[in-house]
Amino acid sequence: MRKSLVGLFAVCAVLALATGCGADDEGGAGIGDAAIGMGGAGGSEGPGGSGRGAPSADAGAWSGGGAPGMGGAPGAGGEARRLGQPGAGGSPGVGGDPGGFDPAGAGGEPGMGGSPGFGGDPGAGGDPGDWGGGGMGGAGGTGGGAPPANTNVNLGGTQDFGFVRRLLAANRVPMPDDFDASGFFAEHHTPLPPPDCGERVCLQAMLGVMGNLANGGNCTLLQVGLNSPIAASPDNRPPLNLVVVVDVSGSMEADGKLDFVRDGLSQTVAELFDDDQLAIVKYSDRAEVVFDLAPMRGHRNDMLRAVESLVPEGSTNLHDGLRMGYEQALAAYDSGRQNRVILLSDGLPTAGITDTDAILSMSRRFNSDGVGLTTVGLGLDFNRALMSGLAQQGDGNFYFLENAAAVEEVFTEELSYFTVPVAFDVHLRVREGSDFRLRRAFGSPLFAETEDGGRLDVPSVFLAHRVAHDDVGPGNGRRGGGSALLIELEPVDEPTGEAGEATVGVVEIEFREPGSDAIIRQQVEVRSPDAPGTLRPEGFFENRIVEKSFVMLNIYVGMVMASEAFHVERAPEAAIGILQRVVAAAVDYEDSANDGAGDVDIDLDIELMLDFIRVIEANGGRPPVESDIPEDPWPAD
Repeated sequence: MRKSLVGLFAVCAVLALATGCGADDEGGAGIGDAAIGMGGAGGSEGPGGSGRGAPSADAGAWSGGGAPGMGGAPGAGGEARRLGQPGAGGSPGVGGDPGGFDPAGAGGEPGMGGSPGFGGDPGAGGDPGDWGGGGMGGAGGTGGGAPPANTNVNLGGTQDFGFVRRLLAANRVPMPDDFDASGFFAEHHTPLPPPDCGERVCLQAMLGVMGNLANGGNCTLLQVGLNSPIAASPDNRPPLNLVVVVDVSGSMEADGKLDFVRDGLSQTVAELFDDDQLAIVKYSDRAEVVFDLAPMRGHRNDMLRAVESLVPEGSTNLHDGLRMGYEQALAAYDSGRQNRVILLSDGLPTAGITDTDAILSMSRRFNSDGVGLTTVGLGLDFNRALMSGLAQQGDGNFYFLENAAAVEEVFTEELSYFTVPVAFDVHLRVREGSDFRLRRAFGSPLFAETEDGGRLDVPSVFLAHRVAHDDVGPGNGRRGGGSALLIELEPVDEPTGEAGEATVGVVEIEFREPGSDAIIRQQVEVRSPDAPGTLRPEGFFENRIVEKSFVMLNIYVGMVMASEAFHVERAPEAAIGILQRVVAAAVDYEDSANDGAGDVDIDLDIELMLDFIRVIEANGGRPPVESDIPEDPWPAD
């Protein structure tokens, strides 16, 4: 049924950058909002665990170790919530010395306090252990520590696949240029192993090799992950100076687009912190400040009235609206705050300066002054390349609001999680191994090829909020999964590496640490267990993480190729065949994913591809007469 993805997948090797964050899995002090959690009460005799800081609100320096721990009353109990079991009271614990960031704890051994904290009957009194508060070393229990987190990191740029979904909902077959790999990858959560490098970001690499889902050609998958022990929390962001720039041109009246915006802004007004500041700018034929930048405390009702006053009128002077928004943000610029503009639009610039390069150039000047930009598109006729380009260069994100459910997801996600950088000046370099050559990259327009591979440079990266494949929002919203950079490689004509010795590539990362400005460098070399070009019938995957990334890439490329078959080759039957074959492989994979529990991301991808087939048929396509689906579409299971 599905034809080959000729050319694109003859041979591919993929480098997937899907970054995350996880707490240490060692016992010990719990992590709180700005200090360590109490260690519950008691181990049976012995000193408490070390004090351990957690991220401070400015995402820069880390809070130091707590004060010396207190032994508390013998048998302190209550309920030992989330920490160690209650036991007999021990000697007073000793707090760790305050210090810089150290994932294992600021001082002392992490978390173990004498003997395990279940040696004694529960007694009366004592505080239940909690996560926040205190910095108390206490006498440690074995269960201490926050649960491990594994949250992906966001590289900026397009954050969803909503535009393609909206086209399909309108019975329109997407054009090849309508697909955005970074947006598709951002809607998938791929957990990574806990970090163990002792830094706030750790570089990891995993390898997988199997025939691709199109024609069975060799595809070597190198997945490189960035993990951090810092868990994403909306409560840990610094105060925000936010300017929202709203398109109120006449076209915003259609399809309830301005209603979406008003709903999102009302939600923003309700959810911003009291010390945050907000301004609202509107633009149509000209730009106008609707509400000057002011703190939320004492002004929420006035801001809501300003939101409700927005009505559609005139044309689209995006240049002047964006410039006025920047000017509002820059006039109140505060290095102790996040300074950000959110731009919303449903159309092409039609008034004032309309040249794309001129708008990008104007925006870039303000970005260099420290004001970030996030863009939000609505409808089907806006300049997607301009909106995504503005966000990419503005150290921000681009979203598309395809329905009412997306409004809540986008406005909540942007304000809660994409305002605290986890690393600055991130430089990722991929050097080809002696037996492989780079062919192409998916996932970021900022990736540039070099003589020996390629590199990606981004101003900063942020923590995304999804924590599992089934962590989805209203209407099955999947935004917030993190980013991915997928690079295709191929073996050289005459490889020299033997099994276990062939170097696929070397990945290097360099970033600047917030707070200390220390430059952190790491390097990972990845070798193949087989000789270059070797393809096992069942494939080779170092772990299940790589399998999902392999399937995710094949689904994306399959949809692009189906679009090319329909629009470029004028072969709707071939387009349906491509999708049917990828669907069969994805279904086979999904049945065995996560130990048979399935994978929600892939399941929703399958629904999307079936909808794609429906739309092609609605536009005159017919399924192929003969099927070429393999007997075992996913041999890795």
